Amino acid sequence: MSGFHTLESNSSVHANETGLTATHVLKIMGRMLYIMDPKENAFKDMDSIPEQTYIQQTLPYFFTMIILEWIVLILKGKTPRLSDGMMNVAHGLIMSLTDVFTSGFLFGVYLFIHRNFCIYELPWDSTFTWIVAAIGVDFGYYWVHRAAHEINLLWAAHQVHHSSEDYNLSTALRQSVFQAFGSWPFYLPLAFFIPPQHVVVHHEFNLLYQFWIHTEVVKNIGFLENILNTASHHRVHHGANRYCLDKNYAGVLIIWDRMFGTFEWERSDIKIVYGLVDQPQFFNPISHQLFYYGKVLEKARSMDNWMDFFFAFVKGPGWFPGTERLGDITFVPEEPVRDVYAPKISPLLHVYTVLHFIISIIAADLVVRTLQDMEQWTSLLVILYIIGTLTSLGVLYDGTRWAWIAELSRCMVSLVYLDVLAQFMIFPPHTLQLAFTGSAIVASACLASDLMGKKEKAE
Repeated sequence: MSGFHTLESNSSVHANETGLTATHVLKIMGRMLYIMDPKENAFKDMDSIPEQTYIQQTLPYFFTMIILEWIVLILKGKTPRLSDGMMNVAHGLIMSLTDVFTSGFLFGVYLFIHRNFCIYELPWDSTFTWIVAAIGVDFGYYWVHRAAHEINLLWAAHQVHHSSEDYNLSTALRQSVFQAFGSWPFYLPLAFFIPPQHVVVHHEFNLLYQFWIHTEVVKNIGFLENILNTASHHRVHHGANRYCLDKNYAGVLIIWDRMFGTFEWERSDIKIVYGLVDQPQFFNPISHQLFYYGKVLEKARSMDNWMDFFFAFVKGPGWFPGTERLGDITFVPEEPVRDVYAPKISPLLHVYTVLHFIISIIAADLVVRTLQDMEQWTSLLVILYIIGTLTSLGVLYDGTRWAWIAELSRCMVSLVYLDVLAQFMIFPPHTLQLAFTGSAIVASACLASDLMGKKEKAE
């Protein structure tokens, strides 16, 4: 939740955490494991929440851990796909950039209920309240997550997170732009008792915890597997194998799945295949965010009566007339065999995309930090530009026929509005001008090469 200011009474506490000290690093890492002092992370009201969210504070650690994990995987003989990892982060950036416009509105419903219909407000400075809020948010997340898998219209948003065919820490950042719209109702019962500032911070802690479980490096953590959601449990959740479907929805505590019959142990005799059952074959992030809504509508329009038309939206993604609510999964192989989507990519293309990807990350970070000081139209246009950049990089990896035309157009726009873009970069204008001029030349050369190749094929 960006945009909240810190009270003077808390400013000194959080100012001490800005330096890169051993204590600061341990606190950040502790939050990622939900290990912290409740008194240091309980706030009197919404204005007391740190202006820089806990997730924003942790971003450098995310990227550091992703790099370290990739080094470990490479040493083990596994080569993560740079294209997939980059698009995972791109989805997270797109979600963060759009979230700045919607989070306040969506959470406003919680605030309204709490102010007007609160039955009993638990004291904000009580450790008991902090613990109840943690459990309540985690319980709410279980049902948010389960609904996102069992209601087709909500799955249209959540499928973005599952559409990576790799499973590593970068996958945790692959998030949907639209999932928040279907999530907030599940947390509203908490508004009758729990102060909103507790829900905000625990929602962040819940998400921070889920970062580390997106990995194949961690195999098993012993007896804690019976209590906590772990990398092993979450690998099952991300599998497209039959036994993995609709299992292990937990955020932090796996006990919810055990209580409600959705738990499944990881099996050592079957290799998990990641991704969707019907895996899309493209990297374009905007297409990933939107394509399944078209499939939902197509399915609804194929029904021959209004009842089934409605069911196509609210029953499971695998449902069809004559099957159970969640559909028939017997057709899904227990051990799917398929090739990972991996179009031929030149190493030089990686150099090009990484350059512009780094520029996008820096720009997105500065936009989120300075949003309050920007005019609304300026912020909207810059955000659309960043989203367009990330989309263009995905399209380049797909190798579509219009990829380099779009990229050349983007570079030309960047040069025309260089003075505006320079406000959101740490690089001086002349460096940006050199980068975008060189990129425009590269895009022109690649476009010409593509056109020549197509002409030769036609002849």
